[in-house]
This record gives sequence, structure tokens and C-alpha cells, in this order.
Amino acid sequence: MSEISVLSNQYEKLVTTSDQINNSVITLKKRSILNDQQLKRQHPNIKVSGEQVSAAFSQLLPFLKNVQKILKGEVQDSDYIPSLIIEDYKKRLSINPYIVEDIVEIIERIEHGQPIEQRYIKVLDEILSVIDSERNALFRKLRTARG
Repeated sequence: MSEISVLSNQYEKLVTTSDQINNSVITLKKRSILNDQQLKRQHPNIKVSGEQVSAAFSQLLPFLKNVQKILKGEVQDSDYIPSLIIEDYKKRLSINPYIVEDIVEIIERIEHGQPIEQRYIKVLDEILSVIDSERNALFRKLRTARG
């Protein structure tokens, strides 16, 4: 496979992951707003169903378990994170010394169907920020490779 094909495939994998996880986190943010009566009054048009929350949990849980394994060095390949960036992704996430513990807590909350508190949403935003940054870097590599 040519370099452009490899980069393109890896980029598409990251785009899919980024979109799915972003949408799941947005669903959890909506749920958080609906749990706060003052915010709910300020944003009456926000709606989220139990099915949407379940779907968000279903997408987040395997993703977070995979990220957890990446951070622990237990996997070299990922269904979510392209192999070209997995080490850089791990390095950038590891800047936060509490990331592993935070992910464990989020996984436990998801497995027990508990609401995701604002502090955990910030952790998810941090994870997504790193994904988006890696996505941009991979896009630049792809664009450069094409000439």
C-alpha cells in the first residue's frame, strides 16, 4: 500500500472515532443540562432520550476501555486510534497524571448507568481534544504526502 493510502486509511479511522465519540459526549452534556433545573429552564429545547444515552454509553465504554489499555501499554493496535499515532496519543494523554484513574471512574459510572458529572465530562473533552489535535496533524501529513 502506498504512503498516501496508509495515511488516508488511518485518517478515516480517526475521523470515524472522533465523530462517534464527540456525538456521545454531546449527548452526555445534554443529559447533564437536563439534570440541572436552572439550565433546563434556560435551554428548554434540549432533549435527550434514554436510548440516546444508552447508545452514547455503548460507544464510549469500549472506546474508554481501549484508551485505558493504550495508556497501560497493554495494546499495540487499536480499533479506534490509528497505529501511526498511537504512541503520540498515549504520550499526550499521559501528561495528565490522573487520566488513568479518571478513565477508570468514568468506566465504572457508565457500567452502572450513573450520570457523568461535569468533572468527568472535562476529562472526556480532554481526550477528544487530543484526538482532534492528532486528527489535524494526520490531515497535514496526508496533505503534504499528496504534494
